[in-house]
Amino acid sequence: MLSKMEETGRNLLISFMLGFTLRLIPEILAFPFPIGFDTLYYAARIRSSVIWPCWVSFFSYTWLFYAISIPLYNILHVEEFLLLKVMGPVLHGLNSVGIYWFAKKALNWNTENSLFASGLFVVQLASLRISWEFLRNTMGLGLLLFTLPLLKDLDSNKNLGLFMGLSLLTVFAHELSGVTLLFIGWIVLLWGWLSRSIEEFPRRRTLFALLPASIIFLTGITLRMLRVNCARSSVSSGPTIIWVKDIARQSYGSLFFFVNYIGMNTSIDVYPSYFHLLLYVLGLFALLYLPYFFLVRKGFFSDTILNAWTFLLLLGSFGCLFFPFFALEYWHRWMFMLVYPFTFYTVNGMRLLLNQNTLSLGEDFRKLRSSKRKVFGALLAVILLGGLYLATPCLMTNVGFGIYSLYPLSKYFASVPTVPYQDVNGVIQAMMWLNDRLDNSSSVVLHKAFAAWANLYLDESLVVIGYIKDVDSAFNLASTMGFEHVFFVCWNPNIGWYGITIPDYVTPVQSFGRISIFKQLK
Repeated sequence: MLSKMEETGRNLLISFMLGFTLRLIPEILAFPFPIGFDTLYYAARIRSSVIWPCWVSFFSYTWLFYAISIPLYNILHVEEFLLLKVMGPVLHGLNSVGIYWFAKKALNWNTENSLFASGLFVVQLASLRISWEFLRNTMGLGLLLFTLPLLKDLDSNKNLGLFMGLSLLTVFAHELSGVTLLFIGWIVLLWGWLSRSIEEFPRRRTLFALLPASIIFLTGITLRMLRVNCARSSVSSGPTIIWVKDIARQSYGSLFFFVNYIGMNTSIDVYPSYFHLLLYVLGLFALLYLPYFFLVRKGFFSDTILNAWTFLLLLGSFGCLFFPFFALEYWHRWMFMLVYPFTFYTVNGMRLLLNQNTLSLGEDFRKLRSSKRKVFGALLAVILLGGLYLATPCLMTNVGFGIYSLYPLSKYFASVPTVPYQDVNGVIQAMMWLNDRLDNSSSVVLHKAFAAWANLYLDESLVVIGYIKDVDSAFNLASTMGFEHVFFVCWNPNIGWYGITIPDYVTPVQSFGRISIFKQLK
């Protein structure tokens, strides 16, 4: 017989391995290349070995991921991509353990239901999407899962100290995780204050526990609003990238983290009308959750922490439909995070459906059989969608179909390191070719997708003109700055990605597979 501590350790290990092993699959399929758009920016930041560019960044930037990854990089002396290939699965495993821990400690579930919740979480399309490249967010959410249960047990000094420490780490890990923690914490405090159990609720200890993270978070917001920032040169070892202020980077009525979605035109969010916004919001929700949403409805139960968490995520996901001119930014990110509370509701819904009374024959038996078919169908759909996403590196190279090709929702699923896997070597070779030939009299115009690679492979003495949509403005800026030779990188022939077009005033000078380098004609 295992002791209670040994059993807990075994279950935590099982939960971790569920998440780690599953998330390792796409990393192996894509080896040696990274997966995910933002991964390149992580790699560039890790290579710079800068955790805090200046004192301001301690409060105004989320740096915990770099505080862990950069020392590991310097100690282990491994390639940035290899380190990230390990950290991604590790963080998904952390979240898998967190789901188990939350179920056990916050919801008082038994071991079987807690482990099942962990297993269900790791295979879902939404959770895999978050873990794919949002590594800081994944870290923050993993810490959040261990922090929230402590809100229900702050009577001991040990738990009080643990909560304060973990809440600070959550705020330092990612902005959205910090917002979620503090929103839930203050709602719990307010609810405990107003509820009938006011005499039993440790309001002073809860208030004291929330203060450190709240102060740090508000300090960061204040510094951002006052635009107290560090110099750009102190956070990157790559080239100087000068971004063109094209239509894609125009202000769209933002007020810190509240934005006007109507007319928004960025590299991801393009909503010419309310109808487009409605179509995208409902379409993404249907893809992520419709296969098993009946289980979420069936399994909904009241819990102060889950109630507050779900309300915030629903507000972030659908608030743009009710208040499109003033809604929380990144509605799709909030919608992906719905997978956390939905996982617990789903497991509870399955338990309720499958535990119906079967002592009598006839109608009860038919209901149970029908319920089993529904549950099995929902689980199969979840596994198929998750498996399809996990197989992206293989599918993109050999089949040409996957989640990444489900237009128009594909833009919310960054599956590759900015370019198809088959073009990664070509892009790297192009950057190295440019690095050997660019000097103070020359520059290169790069779309955002290629500029991410320039950060890794071009010297810091060089200048890159970056753009998102308006390539002509980029070349005009290069001319205004007096560069004699201006290069350009693109696919040849054009594969249709990002809407990149080849200007008629450039000519090809070098090709590496499907990637070509062009030079502006005099």
